[in-house]
Amino acid sequence: MRKQAWTLALASVVGAAALLSGCSGGAEQNGADAGKDAGPTQISVMTVFFTPEPPGEDDVTKKEIEKNTNTKLNISWVSGNNYDDKMNVTLASGDIPELMLVLDPYHPQVQTMAAQGAFWDLTPYIKDYKHLSELPALSWQNSSINGRSYGIPRVRPLEGSGSFPLIRKDWLDKLGLPVPADMDQMYETMKAFKEKDPDGNGKNDTIGFSGLVSSDGMGSFGWVENVFNGTNGRWKEKGGKLLNTVYEPGTREALVWLTKAYQDGIIAPDFPTLKTTQVRDLITTSKAGIFADAIKPSWLLTGQMRKTNPQADLLPLTYLEGPNGKFVPKDSGVYGMYVIPKTVPEAKMKKLLQFMDYGATEEGWMLASFGLKDVHYTVKDGVIAPTEQAAKDNVGVFLHLFANLDRYERAYQTGIPADFLNRNKQIIDERAKYSVADPAVGLNSETYLKIGKDYDKKIQDLKVKIILGREPIAAWDEFVAKLKADAQYRKIDEEINAEYAKRKGK
Repeated sequence: MRKQAWTLALASVVGAAALLSGCSGGAEQNGADAGKDAGPTQISVMTVFFTPEPPGEDDVTKKEIEKNTNTKLNISWVSGNNYDDKMNVTLASGDIPELMLVLDPYHPQVQTMAAQGAFWDLTPYIKDYKHLSELPALSWQNSSINGRSYGIPRVRPLEGSGSFPLIRKDWLDKLGLPVPADMDQMYETMKAFKEKDPDGNGKNDTIGFSGLVSSDGMGSFGWVENVFNGTNGRWKEKGGKLLNTVYEPGTREALVWLTKAYQDGIIAPDFPTLKTTQVRDLITTSKAGIFADAIKPSWLLTGQMRKTNPQADLLPLTYLEGPNGKFVPKDSGVYGMYVIPKTVPEAKMKKLLQFMDYGATEEGWMLASFGLKDVHYTVKDGVIAPTEQAAKDNVGVFLHLFANLDRYERAYQTGIPADFLNRNKQIIDERAKYSVADPAVGLNSETYLKIGKDYDKKIQDLKVKIILGREPIAAWDEFVAKLKADAQYRKIDEEINAEYAKRKGK
């Protein structure tokens, strides 16, 4: 098992003697057959940056990576503002760098090129690279095409993302309420937050939940459907197939639950028109006690509230139990992948895997993320603190090149106290026991691309009307019956399942 990864706030210090000696040494340990070169390996790369300026040729992090891996990097840095456009043009040209970041592994152009043999199928090689093979299996799965790995996943943490309730723990404590563990308790908590003056101002001016919806989805109310359906997103895996949750009884139960919540005034009355900033304002001004988001904003908003209320405390829930058991969302574990064009000879391809294997070590990831120890960051009592030199040297841009090994990244926020961070980390550990991944990440349907959004809008419009009491729940039953009889809509189900079978290698 990989050692616990560094986290930006609390981390174990890895001794220099324990760090890997570089790309060539790592290859020998991994069983790769490249050996040592007489000179550095030239590598062309295309990747993304989000800082005002990309790193220059004399960038200190770049030089250190080159030294540690015996490489010479020729990097084409492309701004995140137009990376998709540049990626499409580069793929169409056929003049592809030896390592190229593809932000969307599921893009039709990428999938077509993979099927045509434009990229190396890395599936049989990964086992020879110790650190790449230790990356999360879900990251490899969710970046695969037809069950094969045509790229090295750009790994992201599995836990702590997604839209799930965060709750005013200080309000729970004041009212003597437990942390809600199921949907009945959640409802009673929201009701108490409206009726029992949790902010103590003597006025009946608070609500339970603040959230928003979009024109074609449930937005920050999506967790209600997910808990009732026991799945993450529109599709639910059962018996080796994917079921569309529009037909599932859990979606109907969620609508009934939300309709009652709206009638009882325990959710924001103007939720169909709220913006993200307004949702958060209702929390920070103590007008609402619960909202849904990733773990990361828990300290951001708590820190704002503690300027006037030292007891304020936003607690991310570990899970909620529904008819199908305990639920909390799991991330896909991937944000793009690095492809290697088939024009690269096999021997060079293996050296590229060597290089990326170094990036999957703690040494490589720490260097790419934080720069040089005692130059760009210091460590005291296990806490990493960036120096002024880190900002001057534009440190951190290379984290887009290598895997993110920090499972606790989403627990951290600038200025977070140690006790708050430790609690967030414990929540992440607990979530890992119950979290559910979206089984349909990246699956495509040609029919959906043509008409799916129109259906989504009709579905969402009816959901909002039912919650607002403008349509009865019977209207949902009638609508679902029509969808089941709609050949075009059912074709989406068929195509998604065909793609799912391919992903499973069937």
